[in-house]
Amino acid sequence: MIFNKNFFIFLFCLLIYPLPVFAHAFFGKIGFYDGISHPVLGLDHFLAMISVGIVSAQIGGKAIWTVPSIFVTIMTMGGLFGFLLIIDEFYFVEIGIILSVILLGFGISIEKKISPKLIMIFVGIFGLFHGIAHGLEVPAAANPILFVLGFICGTSALHIFGVAIGYFSIKTTLSSVLLRLTGVVFGIYGIYLLIGTF
Repeated sequence: MIFNKNFFIFLFCLLIYPLPVFAHAFFGKIGFYDGISHPVLGLDHFLAMISVGIVSAQIGGKAIWTVPSIFVTIMTMGGLFGFLLIIDEFYFVEIGIILSVILLGFGISIEKKISPKLIMIFVGIFGLFHGIAHGLEVPAAANPILFVLGFICGTSALHIFGVAIGYFSIKTTLSSVLLRLTGVVFGIYGIYLLIGTF
């Protein structure tokens, strides 16, 4: 697999750009920019998206592209459910998003000890929750199509970023251990979010 250094520099700059950490509290929902901001600026979404990429890199092989693809595909379907208000219980969706942060974080920490098929099932379920959350924001956007394209692009970029982190981190024992510890931190942060919802 060939990675372009300039691409990763650009992607890194894109991802560290702004600051608000809650995906559900941004303003000026005008289209593509706000769609891409939703997964990038919300810390819960951000960690889950990166985790999907990292887990897929840890599994390796076809999973590097199939796991993120499953997430994006089902997330898009979930976005339609949210947009059409087929599922409109936001509290339930928020719990699902938080659980994705917890389980994907701990999934990183235990590395390849979970069946790839089981990972794909969970990633699909998590994609549905994240998609519904995005879809529930679409009616507030001036251009729903651009909003949807934005959150798909934002999510895909975060997956690629996560794949890069995972791919390079599994090269040495030390970086692999640090990556697993990072997964624990993600999981603990998710537990903190879960406690805060009650």
